[in-house]
Amino acid sequence: MNFTAIDFETANSNRQSVCSVGLAIVRDGEVVETIHRLIKPTPNYYNGINISIHGITQSMTENEQTFDEVWQDLRCYIENQPMLAHNASFDFSCLRYVMDAYGLTYPDLNYHCTMVMGKKMFPELYNHKLPTLCDHLNVSGLQHHDAESDALACAQLFLEIAKRSDASSLREFMASSGFTPGKLYDGGYVPFRKK
Repeated sequence: MNFTAIDFETANSNRQSVCSVGLAIVRDGEVVETIHRLIKPTPNYYNGINISIHGITQSMTENEQTFDEVWQDLRCYIENQPMLAHNASFDFSCLRYVMDAYGLTYPDLNYHCTMVMGKKMFPELYNHKLPTLCDHLNVSGLQHHDAESDALACAQLFLEIAKRSDASSLREFMASSGFTPGKLYDGGYVPFRKK
């Protein structure tokens, strides 16, 4: 079971304004590393509503690298890797928009959404937000809207979902569960969806 879970936080209503990214790297069914980076956003301003959600302010990112600089360090964990996110439509739109803003080529990857998985597998829940699914599946330690914590929770959530589905790999889970992976590739994307 090998994949990378990712989470972005944004500074304002622009999807390209990523100000934080978290990664959780899973190898052989174990989280082997987590990464957190603050990012100087573009455009470089913060809306109060965003600050109230994640607690990141302009002074915290003013001297950080921009995404195009951070990308050089992160691409090896993302490119050609199976990726997961909770509410992947948001996180992968952030990735597309910020890459467009800097003229970067989209990486080739397949991506999967634990929120969509949760809706299908646990329809009895009143919502399928990350904290709700973590509570339901006994995934502890979530500090919601901290990008590193959200990525780690997403990874642990999927490992628990896979265990309950008797799937030994992401590919096996996808084959048996009726989902089609999303795809990101140079020049476009396909959303994650139920078949």
